[in-house]
Amino acid sequence: MKNKPSSDPLDKLPENLKKNLDRNLCVCNDVPKMDIINAIANGAMTIGEVRKETYATMGSGCCTQQVKRLIECLSSTETEK
Repeated sequence: MKNKPSSDPLDKLPENLKKNLDRNLCVCNDVPKMDIINAIANGAMTIGEVRKETYATMGSGCCTQQVKRLIECLSSTETEK
């Protein structure tokens, strides 16, 4: 029996990743962290899919590791239930 998934993606993140949600995670393209979280929650499960939805990681790529970490946290919590 599967547990009902949380409707709030923030419930799936550790406390340290819930900080600065309104600030830009991708500074090159002015993409707020919450926009990236919402894209992942709506099905973007790869860096390429997040890039296509939000334009994050398209500049210098300095935010790629942070985006990857968000994907890992949000997707692993879904599949472990």
